[in-house]
Amino acid sequence: MRIKKCLCCSVLGLIMFLNISDIYCVPRKSRAAVTGFSWANHIVISGFSTSSEKSTKDEYIELYNPTSNIVEISEWRLQTKGTDENKKWLTKVVIPVGNNIQPYNFYLIANEGSYEGKTPDLSKKFQYGLLGEEGSMRLLDYDGREIDKVGYGTNSTDSEGSPAENDGVSIMRQNFGVDTGNNKVDFMSTKERMPHNSYSLPEIPGSTVFPAAPPPPAAKTAESLAPGPDFEVNKIYREAKSDWRGNKTFRCIGKLEQILEMDPNNEAAKRDMKEIPQKIREDLEKRLLVGRDQYYGEAVIAYLEGNYNGAVRNLQKILLLTPEDYEVKEWFKKVSSIMSSKSPQQPQSAVIEEGTMAPIPPPSEKVRNQKAPRARPALSKSDLEKADQFYSIGLKEYAAGYVSKAIDAWETCLGFNPNHEKAAAALAKARKVKSSR
Repeated sequence: MRIKKCLCCSVLGLIMFLNISDIYCVPRKSRAAVTGFSWANHIVISGFSTSSEKSTKDEYIELYNPTSNIVEISEWRLQTKGTDENKKWLTKVVIPVGNNIQPYNFYLIANEGSYEGKTPDLSKKFQYGLLGEEGSMRLLDYDGREIDKVGYGTNSTDSEGSPAENDGVSIMRQNFGVDTGNNKVDFMSTKERMPHNSYSLPEIPGSTVFPAAPPPPAAKTAESLAPGPDFEVNKIYREAKSDWRGNKTFRCIGKLEQILEMDPNNEAAKRDMKEIPQKIREDLEKRLLVGRDQYYGEAVIAYLEGNYNGAVRNLQKILLLTPEDYEVKEWFKKVSSIMSSKSPQQPQSAVIEEGTMAPIPPPSEKVRNQKAPRARPALSKSDLEKADQFYSIGLKEYAAGYVSKAIDAWETCLGFNPNHEKAAAALAKARKVKSSR
C-alpha cells in the first residue's frame, strides 16, 4: 500500500510539474500570469517582425492598449535607431490625426508593398525598410514624451534593461500588457508571425490570467460609442498643436479659443494661450522673425492683447507681400469683423472677398481733392499713420532686394501723404535702380 501511495504521489507530482511547465511554454494565444507584475497603464509595443522568409522588408509593428480607456494616438511618432552609438533616433511613422486604440485592443503598422499578413491599420512604404535586424525603436506621444521603448538584438545600444533576443521571424511580448522595464524579460523571439490589428478580438485580462486585473469593459452600446465632450476637446487640442508646429499660429489660437469656450477651465489651453505670445516676443527680441514672419508675430500679439486695429494693420502688410496667404486672409476678415462689431461708428477695414485681396484703403477726401501744392491742407492723423506704415514697408522690401515691391509701397505712402519727403527721395532712388537693371 505504501508503495502504491508513493507511486500515486509521484504521478500527481509529475502531472503538476507538466502543467506548471506548460504555463511558461505556452504560445502567445494562451498567455499566463507573471507573478509580481500588473498590466501597464500606457500603450505598449506588443510585437514586431524585422523580416520573413519571403522578404527582409516584410515588416510590421503591433501596438496594444492595456488600459480600460480609449487612447487617442493622433500624431504619435514611431522612431528607430541603429546599433551605432552615434546614430540618432529617426522618425519612421507619424500616425495620422483621428486615430485611437480601443480598450484592450491593437493597432498594426506595416511596410506597404512588402508586408504580407493581417490587414494593417496604417501602411507606409519604407524604401530602406521599417526596421533593421537589430536596433531600437520607441513610441513618442504628440508632445514628444517617450511612451514605450524596445531594444532588440545583441548589439542594440538603447533598450529598457537588456535588449530582447532576435533569432526568429518575430519578437512578441510574452504578456501583451505587462511591462517590467526589461525587454529581455518582456519579449520572446519566435518562429511564428501572429500580428493583431484593430479588428482582432480584444485581449482582456481575465481571472485565469491576472486575478487582480480590472473587469472587462461593459458591452458596447450606441451611447457608449458616441464620443463625449472630453474626446472632442482632446481632438481639437491635437489639431491646435498640429497648427502650431505648422506655423499656423492664428489657426492654433482659434482652436484654443474654441476649447476654452467648451471648457473654460482647460489648463492646457490656458497655458498655451499664455505661452504663445511670450514665445513670439522672445523671437522678436532676438530678431529671429523678419519680414512676413515679423508682421505675423506682431499681428498675433496685437490680437491677443485686444489691439485689433494693430492686428489688422500687420495682416494687411502680409497680404501686400503674399496676397494668396489663405490663413492670413481668413483672419484679416475675422478680426475686421470683430472691429466692426465692437465699433459700429468706426470706418470698416477693407473686407477680403473669397479669392481676392483686400484693396488698399484710398487716401482721405482731403488728399484727393487738393488741387495745388500751395494749399497743403492738413492731413488726417489716419493718413499720416498709413503713410508712415507704407514707408516702413518700402524700406524692408528694398532691404530684402524687392525693388518693385518697395516702389509700390512708397507710391502708396505718397498717396496718403504727398509731402512725405523721405518716401519721395527713396522712390526716386528705387526707380533709378530699377531702370538701370
